Amino acid sequence: MEKTISFELRFINNQIKRRINSIPILQNNDIKGIYGHIIGFLSENSHRDVYQKDIEEHLSIRRSSVTNLLNQMEKAGFIERHSVDGDGRLKRVTLTQKSLDIHDSIDCELSKIEIKLREGMSEEELDTLFRLFDKIKYNVDKDYIK
Repeated sequence: MEKTISFELRFINNQIKRRINSIPILQNNDIKGIYGHIIGFLSENSHRDVYQKDIEEHLSIRRSSVTNLLNQMEKAGFIERHSVDGDGRLKRVTLTQKSLDIHDSIDCELSKIEIKLREGMSEEELDTLFRLFDKIKYNVDKDYIK
């Protein structure tokens, strides 16, 4: 059977998810892998106000999915949502102390995974890989632009 891009990407994605979900700090704090990505994004952007729309765009997932994730994270004590003066519908998303306390450990573990993924690849190969990923993302998105 001929290899397909979609199968290979899905396979790699599943392997990475399994690796991330096996990180002890995530398991010990009942953090799903996607929570770690959101915590990381919020931490990296702590210098500015972050709203749900920013998370949707960063993760490229639908509003309803992000709403559900944020509801779960808020219930578990990982984030807080704060009303914005002048717009009751808009909520600023911030990390709780609980998330801040575990962020460095999560970041360290994700860095180890990234190092493992890059193992044996030259800078030139990585540049090519990321250029090809950009082309694939463009090809997927262009069909939805009308």
